[in-house]
Amino acid sequence: MNVGHAKHCANWHVKGQVPIDTLKPVPFGTLTSRMANDFRSALLWHMDQHKTTIVDLVTRTGVSRDVINKLKARDDASTTVENAMLIAAFYGKTVNQFVMRQEVTDKDRVQNLFDLLLPEESQLLEAQIQGVLSQRARKSS
Repeated sequence: MNVGHAKHCANWHVKGQVPIDTLKPVPFGTLTSRMANDFRSALLWHMDQHKTTIVDLVTRTGVSRDVINKLKARDDASTTVENAMLIAAFYGKTVNQFVMRQEVTDKDRVQNLFDLLLPEESQLLEAQIQGVLSQRARKSS
């Protein structure tokens, strides 16, 4: 594997995750074999722990049923970095947190999802939160 490409992917993962149809240009390619095995194991664990169905993952991540079925069925199955990010985001985690099976707090989960937004989406969400708080203040006065 090209070391420059791996470094680029790692940096991109930290700075560039965004959900489903808003994904920025993603480095193409599959996870390394070691990471693919870890990811597959973590996927099976998360699905079991959260009682997640394939339908849940397909409809809420945009990852195809074929990809999810392949990951579940084959020990040597791999997926793209993009799919890994989408699946991890479904659980409110980064790929690293997902693979490490880290518990995340509600605040961490919201922060992880917020970090996936594009700048204009972040601004929209901030405006909505301010509107909710402003309405709450008006109701209490």
